Amino acid sequence: MVSHTAPNEGGGNGETADRPSAVFERAVDAYAQGNFALAVSHLRLWERHAYASQAVSDASHAALRGALAARAGNWAECCDWYIRSLAASGDVGNRSPESTESCHNDGCSSPVGNRCGQCTRWFCPTHGSASKDEVSRCGPCLDVAVHNLAHAAIMADRVEAAAEALTPWAGTPNWATVQALLACLAPEHVAGLGEQMEALDAVVPDRRKALVLYRASRTLADVDLERLSVPLSGAEDSSPPAVHEWLRPWKARGLRRVGRHTEAWRVRYEDWLARPVDTTVVHALAVEAFRVFTDNTETDGRTRLNAVRQAMACWAFVLHSASYWQELARRSEHPWTRDDERKNASDTVAERIRQALRDDDRTAERSVLDSLELAWDVELAAARGLATAVATSDFEWPLHASSDFSFGPGFLGLLRSAGAPWAALVEKIHGWVSAAGRTGDEAGERLRNLMSPEGRHAMLLETGRFDQAIAAIEGGATVERPAQGDAEPWSGPQRFLGAALVARALDRVKSQRWSDALRGFEEAAAVGASLSLHEKEIGRAGAQAGRALLGNPVEPNWQAYVGPLQRALVLAPEDNELKRNLAAGCVHLGKQARQRRDWDKARARFSQAYELDPLETTAAALNEADTRWAESLLKRRPSSELMRIITTLRKALDRDAKHQPARKALATALQEHSLDVALTGARTEAMGLMREARDLLLSGSDDWIPGWGPKDDIANGLYERAVPVGVSNKDDLRNAFDVLAVARTYDAVPGIADEQAALLARLIRLLCGDENYDEAIRLVRRRPRDAKNQGELDRAFAEAYAGRARRRRDEGDIAAAHSDVRAVHKYDPAHPLVLFGLGETDQLW
Repeated sequence: MVSHTAPNEGGGNGETADRPSAVFERAVDAYAQGNFALAVSHLRLWERHAYASQAVSDASHAALRGALAARAGNWAECCDWYIRSLAASGDVGNRSPESTESCHNDGCSSPVGNRCGQCTRWFCPTHGSASKDEVSRCGPCLDVAVHNLAHAAIMADRVEAAAEALTPWAGTPNWATVQALLACLAPEHVAGLGEQMEALDAVVPDRRKALVLYRASRTLADVDLERLSVPLSGAEDSSPPAVHEWLRPWKARGLRRVGRHTEAWRVRYEDWLARPVDTTVVHALAVEAFRVFTDNTETDGRTRLNAVRQAMACWAFVLHSASYWQELARRSEHPWTRDDERKNASDTVAERIRQALRDDDRTAERSVLDSLELAWDVELAAARGLATAVATSDFEWPLHASSDFSFGPGFLGLLRSAGAPWAALVEKIHGWVSAAGRTGDEAGERLRNLMSPEGRHAMLLETGRFDQAIAAIEGGATVERPAQGDAEPWSGPQRFLGAALVARALDRVKSQRWSDALRGFEEAAAVGASLSLHEKEIGRAGAQAGRALLGNPVEPNWQAYVGPLQRALVLAPEDNELKRNLAAGCVHLGKQARQRRDWDKARARFSQAYELDPLETTAAALNEADTRWAESLLKRRPSSELMRIITTLRKALDRDAKHQPARKALATALQEHSLDVALTGARTEAMGLMREARDLLLSGSDDWIPGWGPKDDIANGLYERAVPVGVSNKDDLRNAFDVLAVARTYDAVPGIADEQAALLARLIRLLCGDENYDEAIRLVRRRPRDAKNQGELDRAFAEAYAGRARRRRDEGDIAAAHSDVRAVHKYDPAHPLVLFGLGETDQLW
């Protein structure tokens, strides 16, 4: 423990004519009573008003300040004040011959020879001392000052300054305490005292341990450390490992003083292994590791990189630990409670580290992905994100509830080396982070990405370095794209590729690089990135890219305009503004095709425009194009296209039921289709289609025949379809005859029987010309009985029988031949075969 004896608290003969002011006295009284806050308050009040007796109070003021700093653990300030207290003498006056003052030590009758420059009490040569600089101190004041100064110097690493202040007192008679302290702090200042262990007997017991450990750290001898540490007061029950844990900080500081920074860093690392989450230890490791990286004495590149990785991990831990700021507040007497103050200070430290890392990256020519600066950014961002996630997450944090620190992926990697229990804890933390990242919360997902092995890729995206992120990912090992429906569509850095491409495309939209932006969105879609949240930006990029291609406003290139918009629509199918812009372009292209009377292209463009933006004007243009297209097809009567024509025209009437050209064209198509269906025998369907066609026609139009019904229309339609027919084609004649036969089942069209007879006669003559008498004769059964003119048909049948009779005679079947001759006589009694018979020598054969 540090001695906190208040100056001038010895009482007795301490009061003099030059007594300090009442305010300073109240400060001393408050300190003596343990009310340190009140003591500080009085002391500051005294300092502000600068009361009289300044010369007398200099040493007392400095000593009181040093004692208060020791109480607060502010060792640097404590060291400064005690150095001042030992240097200040004050004008305490000389002892007059008539003076009866005695030594401050009760029971001492020795003649006094000097007066304390701090408490103004008289002392004899045995109970006080004067330095080589003629500064006088009584025993109690000097003892408190030198002990507190030595301890503070060790804690604040101000040993050289303390040794310089103690040296003038080391040679004073009867003051072995100063000699012992100086021997421990700086053996070179006290020749021959460095190995005198008995000198420690003069040191306050609760101070010996720190002094011995410090002196041992200066010698850097392990055997000496072990020998010196064991017999210390209060250390008998400590196990050897516990003893050596106390040695490490002092040993590291000793190594650092002599410039052996790499060794000091390794000692700090050993100390950290014993207490991996102790903020003080982590801070010490951070400082020492970063010193190895920056002092340029370490020549091994791998060692420097290991050191800086530890430094980054530990500094991020420290800057995001509440206990660090509490300790900093205690030492600096500044509260550090305001968030903005903490942030500014933390940012300052982080920026200094970043600058050193950036300089080293530049010197080593590291790539962006491998840069130390990027690793530092990841560590800081992850530590901040983890602190927020722990405070807001519903998941149970694996560490103790009282833990007040945060860290990044680098510290987790470092923590694995601290042993199996810590490695197991790391796995739990990774599991916690993974669970937090799967909740759908954006902050949790960001933390999961930063903590993952691909944290650097995530940081590149977060900081807008999209090209570098994409190049790094695409330049790495390629992986096959996962199957559709996988929970994790990509693994490794590849899972950031889509996000990187999307982010780059969005950045191009901001910079109005429209074509590049659209291409970027397409690249993102190609790797499976979701674009549903960016349809507005995609539509804007497509529209602006299209406008840039329009060219001359007098003769705009609408084909070029719609190209980018169509590409954008594939990526953003729900963007209404994009649909309207594309529809306008399609309307212009449709009008151009209509002017060329290219109805296929016109209706395709108008149809696309109407589907995108169903305006009345677009519907009218589409209906016109559909109708003109249908009419051009109907002129050729293509049965294979009828259903497509009917479907198209029905849609046109759905858009505008009063569009007469479409109604007429649909009626025509339905009529043709009705006739086709009638020929298949589906009578009911054919009648329904014809009835629908009649309903579409306006009463009184050219196509409307009053008094007719569906039967009349079908019969007359089939009749018109069957005739006229060329006489040289047997198949056409057969089909025409069949069509007329079906027509007669619906209605008796005037003259249809005579037309059937004429068709049948022509067909029979063609068959006879091919000597196909059997088929011609079989048609006898299909002759129309009600035809008024049967003569031509009878003569055709007679010719068919005559031909077969001759063939049978030639084959030797005379009986069959005579039977056919009788049939010839039936149909044409005047036929030559009937008149002259079947004689073999008949010249008429």
